[in-house]
Amino acid sequence: MRRFAGVLMALTLAAPVAAQEAPARTTPEIIVRPPPTEAERHRELREFTRAVIRPPRLNQPVAKFAFPVCVTVLGLAPDDAAVIAERIRANAEALGVGADRSPTCVPTVRVAFMSPAAGPPESWLTAESPQLAHLVSYQRERVLAEAGPVRAWNRIAVRDFEGRPLHHSDPSAWLYGGQPIRPEIEPFSASDPIVTTEITGAAVLISREAAHGFTLGQLADYATMRALLGTGAVEAGAPVRTILTLFDDPAPPAELTVYDRALVRELYDASRNAKPRRVYNDIARAAVAAERSGVRAKQAP
Repeated sequence: MRRFAGVLMALTLAAPVAAQEAPARTTPEIIVRPPPTEAERHRELREFTRAVIRPPRLNQPVAKFAFPVCVTVLGLAPDDAAVIAERIRANAEALGVGADRSPTCVPTVRVAFMSPAAGPPESWLTAESPQLAHLVSYQRERVLAEAGPVRAWNRIAVRDFEGRPLHHSDPSAWLYGGQPIRPEIEPFSASDPIVTTEITGAAVLISREAAHGFTLGQLADYATMRALLGTGAVEAGAPVRTILTLFDDPAPPAELTVYDRALVRELYDASRNAKPRRVYNDIARAAVAAERSGVRAKQAP
């Protein structure tokens, strides 16, 4: 019994010594993660694109302008407004949209910088505002639900693939002899919608106070993206650099990014009745290819 007690005391005394001998961990573990594969990056950008572009209605393609845009900028000194308007035109031409430079063209892209007298953005528009009267209810809700210093919307016309307008998106609204009929329309592809959606006008309202501190180029590039396709603002922390984070990112891009250019160019290169998922895939593919090309260029001697 005395021998057992001695062994127990020896173990008890040895325990603190063993604890002291174990080296303390002074640095955190570093987990090394490989860069995403091309397939993983494609999937990430495709899902981001799906979130950025305002979703079209069921069985409708992503809306875009069918004709060169005519730009007007309001609410700034004439020289500043002219610089922004010209940059939007140059962007539209470079990205395959086109710009109408006639001094007598009817504006289809209107960018307005709202003065402090207009109040906060929440007070600029209501569901009864005449500026939104042409929008259907779900489109008005999108505009009014937007947060931040910008409100933007597109006027969209739904047409059949031959360019004929569809009243309220319903082909049965075509009349013949006072009776509604459904025209005989066959799609070019069984996988694509038989209608097209055309942006016939765009408006971008920007708080003039919020615009302080940004260059005219940044503001023009931001307005370009909001006008040429239906999209909301993007919060900082997006998986890719985009000018759409201009009012939320503490270090926003200085101009249109590789992703921004791929987004607009691929949309306007796509068939007018292409399914949205095909457009999202093409945009992600082009953006990934541009990213990889840029990485290879930086690594080249």
